[in-house]
Amino acid sequence: MSDDKKKMNRREAMTAGSAFALIGLAAAGTGGALFKYMFPVVSYGAPAKFLVPVDDLPEIGDEIFFSEMKTVIRRQSETEIAAISLVCTHLGCTVNRVETGFLCPCHGSQYDADGVVVGGPAPAALPWLEVKKIPGGQLEVDTGVTLPENTYFSIV
Repeated sequence: MSDDKKKMNRREAMTAGSAFALIGLAAAGTGGALFKYMFPVVSYGAPAKFLVPVDDLPEIGDEIFFSEMKTVIRRQSETEIAAISLVCTHLGCTVNRVETGFLCPCHGSQYDADGVVVGGPAPAALPWLEVKKIPGGQLEVDTGVTLPENTYFSIV
């Protein structure tokens, strides 16, 4: 080959440079998106307390959901209730109630009816929350205080 054929002309150099720049830009964008996916922005919110009138408690064996507070209250017996957080322990999504327990719509963590992990990436069971009886026929649920599983509170 002659020296003229071996050398890259200006048009070919611009085309090759543009192609490499586009490939680099695509790789950087993909890497940035992957990094953002690996560390999602999750806001758990400040722990809060809320009140539930004793008269509004569900029937024995039923549950009542407080979606704004991400909590479910379960009535175990005539005198015992429990509060369970609906915040997934994986990345903080709100779990949904399903026939077999709870299911996280974000990454598929599965919990049984008591909030114990049965599948998925969640590292721990759903937190059980503190409940106190206060004057005026009300219960105070504290979403900032977690307790061992199967901790029921007396409402008498």
